[in-house]
Amino acid sequence: MIVSPGPVAGLSAPRPAAPGRPWRPAMLAALAVWSTSLGVHLMVGALAWLTFRGRGPAPDLWSIALGWNGWDAMHYVTIAASGYHLGPGYPAFFPLFPMLIHVVNPILPGDGVVSALVLANAAAFGALALLYRLAELELGAGIARRAAWYLAVFPTGFFLFIGYNESLFLLLIVGSLYAARRENWWLAGMLGALSSATRLFGVLLVIPLAVEYLRQVGWRPHRVRPDVLALTVVPLGLVGYSLYCLVDLGSPLQFSIAQDQWGRRYTFPGMAWVTSVRQIAGHGLLDKGALAAMLDAGTVLVAVVLLILCVRGPFRLRRDQMYLVVQGGVGLIMLMSTEVAGRSMQSAARYAMEAVAIFLVLGRIGANQVVDRVVLVIGASLHAVLLVVFMSGSFLVA
Repeated sequence: MIVSPGPVAGLSAPRPAAPGRPWRPAMLAALAVWSTSLGVHLMVGALAWLTFRGRGPAPDLWSIALGWNGWDAMHYVTIAASGYHLGPGYPAFFPLFPMLIHVVNPILPGDGVVSALVLANAAAFGALALLYRLAELELGAGIARRAAWYLAVFPTGFFLFIGYNESLFLLLIVGSLYAARRENWWLAGMLGALSSATRLFGVLLVIPLAVEYLRQVGWRPHRVRPDVLALTVVPLGLVGYSLYCLVDLGSPLQFSIAQDQWGRRYTFPGMAWVTSVRQIAGHGLLDKGALAAMLDAGTVLVAVVLLILCVRGPFRLRRDQMYLVVQGGVGLIMLMSTEVAGRSMQSAARYAMEAVAIFLVLGRIGANQVVDRVVLVIGASLHAVLLVVFMSGSFLVA
């Protein structure tokens, strides 16, 4: 039986949390999801290690961890150890994650790989807890619990638990949105600034934050308060990195110039998705390029459909929750406008899970037990398969 999503009209404020209500439910939910995910990743990683290494002794945790830290993960570790003067493409990787690796590496055993994994997993735990709190505030504990699980079993959700900046970026985004919803605007702005120091698209967070701010003042400019200046804090992470690029690398746009080394370019919104479909049609279904395009285009299509369900149909969000739809919509539009080295929407299957609203609406739909089981089984299965593919070194998932 599908639970009715309730009223959607009006500009009602989020339901306030009970006075003094602790974070304990969110922390326990995050711990359950995080620990289960880590255990599954270790088992899948061990099987993948044995598959690609052939027969031999069972791998230790270190061997599995090395298998997780492929592709971009090693770029972050290398930057943390040696800085940006390693090649023209390195400034494309924004500085906050490698800075954190550099800071914690001296106090952790092993090298930067261990630090990257520890930081990513700590951020993943925090992102799960914050997603739970945000979803609980907006829609209730049941939906919050399902949203956290659905994020973890997202087909490319393993990127949250390996040495990428994905979990850090998601932690900062959800934290900023949650702070804004609770009208803590300076905290929202500071977390937004950290997000724009983690990834270029973090600066786009100012758009949903502005929408939520205007909603809170009733869309009346004369009611704007001094804390509106918190929105101007969001781009400061990008500004700070740009100043570093000017002083140390010779150009304030060196991070953008570096993108040319990876063949990144932007198209008219939506055209990258169309190009991706054409790439699929132009190759056999078993062609690696076609499979990669199918993964990216298919994931984005599902995310777009879920975002549409946020505004149409029985599971739609309330009007006062549209800041979440705006956040997801801006991100997906950028994904559908990006090409990398001739591959449309490269890594879009990973970036799509940053559209926070899709997990809230999916949590609503998952009130139907059959749907819940289907989402968990299909998501976890694809998750495990893609983790194995990633560990094989294939560019299909990167």
